[in-house]
Amino acid sequence: MQEKRGMFDTIWGALGSNSPEPTRQAPLMELPTNNAFVVGEKIQIHGDLTGEGDIQLMGGFQGTIEIVGTVIIGESAQVEADIAATDIIVGGHVTGNLIASGRVNLLPTGSVTGNVKTGSIAAAEGASLKGEIEINRRQVPGQTEKDRAGSPSAERLSYP
Repeated sequence: MQEKRGMFDTIWGALGSNSPEPTRQAPLMELPTNNAFVVGEKIQIHGDLTGEGDIQLMGGFQGTIEIVGTVIIGESAQVEADIAATDIIVGGHVTGNLIASGRVNLLPTGSVTGNVKTGSIAAAEGASLKGEIEINRRQVPGQTEKDRAGSPSAERLSYP
């Protein structure tokens, strides 16, 4: 084991590391802006939340959320709400429907029980989703509904 450690130290030293072993950090949720409103882990909110801007929920929330901006559900959050936003990032637990004009990201610790309607969705390994997913393709400027209907799509492919 000592021989392997010596070789490992040599490799890391050659790469410019000052520490003998690399430190691994858990992935952090990055806020889209520094102006995000943060609801702490020990805070419980009941009601309706509307407005423009970004919000990060780390505690509990019950009600509805309608935000022009990004809603981030932290790993410790317990949310019972229908959420409509530009983008939604789920790292905690959400019971309710999600509508995002942009993108929905489910992190490895994220779980959703409800329907999702979005322009794009990504789910990391370990994420959980119980509900229906509807992905609305964004229309390219100048493209008509007839043009989109004529283009090949997965729905129109037939499988033997």
